[in-house]
Amino acid sequence: MRAGPLSNTNIIGLLNQYFVPVYVVNEDYARKGPAPAEEKAELQRIFKEGHTAKKSVGSVHVYVLNPEGKLIDSMHVAEAAKPKVLAAMLQKTVDELKLRPNAPVAKVRPQSAPPACDEGSLMLHLVSRSVDGRGAWTEFPGENWIVLTADDQKALLSADEPDPAVLKKILTHFYPATENNDVNKNRFEQLTAATKVVESKNGKARARLSGTFKMAHSFYHKDDGKAVESDFIGFADYDPATRKISALQLTTRDARYNGGKFAVAVRSIEP
Repeated sequence: MRAGPLSNTNIIGLLNQYFVPVYVVNEDYARKGPAPAEEKAELQRIFKEGHTAKKSVGSVHVYVLNPEGKLIDSMHVAEAAKPKVLAAMLQKTVDELKLRPNAPVAKVRPQSAPPACDEGSLMLHLVSRSVDGRGAWTEFPGENWIVLTADDQKALLSADEPDPAVLKKILTHFYPATENNDVNKNRFEQLTAATKVVESKNGKARARLSGTFKMAHSFYHKDDGKAVESDFIGFADYDPATRKISALQLTTRDARYNGGKFAVAVRSIEP
């Protein structure tokens, strides 16, 4: 949807002038998801209204509600992903409800924002993308934020071999865009890594992090035997006395998944 109709200027104009666009993440609204109970109940109400009215209903749908919150139209994304089809659906609603254009109700802002973190933490921004258009969603890169606490930073650089638990905290996000984004389902099958100090002077040091890993990651939410395999390399600038990291960068080398290749880049930013 983002690569098709939601990148179409006509549809963007219709949504901004006449609608209050809302999107939900299905995993958040599942029975054990983190969404508020009242919001889950509201989504179920919309589903039930659709069933009663014999409209198209499902987890990957576009729903149109009137100002009172009643479901008045719906469409599966297989059809809604066609810009002309979705534009016709939206224009039909505008015409039937005699809507008047207005300014957007929310300001444009990034869809991915860093989480709050404690003082002394290191904020990492990760970007992942297919490089050959195979084996994964390819239209847009994936983003994630990872927070390393002060203790995490010490453990990552405490010996010749970085703490596997801290390294996995980062590497568990090393996969291309797939339908499954629940990192709790990822399983490391193999991980080797090493840390080597490559420079140390004037109270500052730089260490090289490198290694290889294999991680089971299902494309959808059921085990399918698919796995990420990749080498990685990076550098960390830090204070040798406190092991506090001031800058960290990591990237993949020859990352493979589901018959395709992808790449990941991680860099630290100011929290």
